[in-house]
Amino acid sequence: MQIIRSGKSRLKKIVNNKVVQHTLYWVFYLVFFATAWGSQDQQFIRNYLAEMIRLPAKMLLVYWVIYFLFPRYFYHGKIWKFILFFLGSVFAIAIVQRFEDNYIILDRFYPDWEIQPLFSPLVIIRTAVDLGSVLAIPVIVKVVEYLSRIQQREQTLAREKLEAELRLLKNQVQPHFLFNTLNSLYALTLKKSDKAPDVILRLSDLLRYMLYETNAPQVDLEKEVECIKSYIELEKIRYGSRIDLSLNLWGQTDGKTIAPMLILPFIENSFKHSTGGFDEGAWITIELGVREKELVLKVENSLSGETGLQDSVQGGIGLQNVRRRLDLLYPDRHKLNINQGSDTYEVFLNLKL
Repeated sequence: MQIIRSGKSRLKKIVNNKVVQHTLYWVFYLVFFATAWGSQDQQFIRNYLAEMIRLPAKMLLVYWVIYFLFPRYFYHGKIWKFILFFLGSVFAIAIVQRFEDNYIILDRFYPDWEIQPLFSPLVIIRTAVDLGSVLAIPVIVKVVEYLSRIQQREQTLAREKLEAELRLLKNQVQPHFLFNTLNSLYALTLKKSDKAPDVILRLSDLLRYMLYETNAPQVDLEKEVECIKSYIELEKIRYGSRIDLSLNLWGQTDGKTIAPMLILPFIENSFKHSTGGFDEGAWITIELGVREKELVLKVENSLSGETGLQDSVQGGIGLQNVRRRLDLLYPDRHKLNINQGSDTYEVFLNLKL
């Protein structure tokens, strides 16, 4: 088996070698056209010899076009100059071939043929058209390669732009989260609460996750859920009995992945909406479940009268961010519905993992 793989690898290297490719092309060209001409008069040998005499000029034309005219003009968008020099080169080689035909080939291999005037326009044009047969495949290959590179470059630029935007969006989530959590910690320190050390400990765990676990495009869903649970515990420490919180987690998260920091903004947002102006009576219901390859999130919370003004001032950074990330990372693979009533706020997210 190893010998077969090694043989395939060597064969692939040989086939991909430019010298081998060009040699095979010229051998194929010579055999095909010399045989085609020879089939008319059954004089195969003389047709092979005649075509071999013509071959150096044709090779010069092909390599001049693909290694000089293409890089100098075509690749830089100078199409008209490329066409002009291309046609000029073809007719120049056509004239060279007329000299070869009249003074070498016809005299030696086709003595019974009538010699045409050297600079006959009709014969030169016909010779130039014949040169198209040798140029067709190399020119087509170069054009296709160029268009492929352009497409690949555009795809690379689009991918790099997308990755840069996603990095920016993800980096915005972390300061936004940290800002909210530090507010919680600040409130506890003002009260000289005994809960402050626990908050600092949980915050350090969350920051460790954000700094070292979320750099990958996908993270384990189980870790993301643990991050959400830690954040909820932080908020429970902050608000205590002032908020009625219900958390329902169901389904298997093992072996499933998700884009990092995608769910947390919805949880943050629920605390912001429900606790903006209430001292008592705020409530949040969170349901997060997984069935097969589908994640379901449902968040409902009471609505403080002050959060509408708060959203208009802050611009809803968290939700704007997560909407954009969902559009970029899960196009046609998610459904997001947000409903705001007079005293309730609801988020429904269905995500195909």
